[in-house]
Amino acid sequence: MHVGFAINYLDNYSCQLSPTVVPGNTTVTSSIWNYYTDGTWWEAYGSPVIPYVDPTPYPICYTVEAYDLVASQPCISAICRIAVPVPYAVCAQLTADFGIAAVDGNTITFENLSQFPGGEIVYAYWTFGDGSTIASPSATNTFGGPGPYEICMTVIGGPPTNCVASRCQWLYLGPGGVPCNELVSHGFETLTYNNLVGVLDTSRTSGMNTRIDWDFGDGAAGQGTVAVHAYGASQEFQLCGTLRVWGPLLADTCVTTLCRSVWPTVEVAVETIEAQEVTWAWPSPFTDMLNLRIPDGGDPVDMAVLDGVGRAVVRFALPSSAGTQSLDMSALPPGCYTLMLTTRTIKRMVRVVKQP
Repeated sequence: MHVGFAINYLDNYSCQLSPTVVPGNTTVTSSIWNYYTDGTWWEAYGSPVIPYVDPTPYPICYTVEAYDLVASQPCISAICRIAVPVPYAVCAQLTADFGIAAVDGNTITFENLSQFPGGEIVYAYWTFGDGSTIASPSATNTFGGPGPYEICMTVIGGPPTNCVASRCQWLYLGPGGVPCNELVSHGFETLTYNNLVGVLDTSRTSGMNTRIDWDFGDGAAGQGTVAVHAYGASQEFQLCGTLRVWGPLLADTCVTTLCRSVWPTVEVAVETIEAQEVTWAWPSPFTDMLNLRIPDGGDPVDMAVLDGVGRAVVRFALPSSAGTQSLDMSALPPGCYTLMLTTRTIKRMVRVVKQP
């Protein structure tokens, strides 16, 4: 099965997502979009139109579940990309770019390489990272020291759309040996959907050469700006990204490792539940209090409350003796949640709804 999608840029910072699925020897059973905006991961289906509000780069992931007719087992595939919304659809054709045309000591002349097939570029604005600015199709600046300097160019198309695009690059005129903390800021975002966890590297590396390696905490590894991994167990894992940065500004390779906890959910039970015990969490919908039936077995019981993207928002350590336990859920906002009850030999999952 091959999974892909196209991002069609629309007016008013909206994007329409168009999936492409070649099933091969599989039968597709479900598909879902996960996209990030307003500090939250959201879900969508079909060929949605996403109403963004600004030109910030946003990650989008598309996940397809299917059944492999040859292997006789379920399979899953996911792909992630970055969208950069625009105020008008034609603005997606405007690309800002520049290079160095000439060097005379500390005086550098920059060449405008921007393109706009759908219109005319009427304005170019430069900042040189030393407080100097200029409005000109090309630019020359004399720098007062080795730097590094972040050179940014912004180009603007003509009316009525007045499209805007920017490009920033780093310039260094001196010897190496710049401290790592002046050039590198390590960070990443995560997305959890059932047993799938996606990662997006958001590090700032000042134009240096970089490599990002992922350790998903269960023996699996990955590499690249965007990576997706399918976990085989419903438990907490430490997902770590190791960033390596090197280049002429640095005396040696900078290496940093950043870790975050993720809690994937594998919707496969490992116990047989009798019919009279199927309802082990009630009521649903609930308001403040939720009742649980604790399984008989004498093992320590862990109960996690997962939000819509699989993040553990509440954890409870429950008594090991069988019986009914009432939990105070008043701190949770209204919404849909997954309860995951785990002992040494038992795993139960159920979806519940909290109402206002």
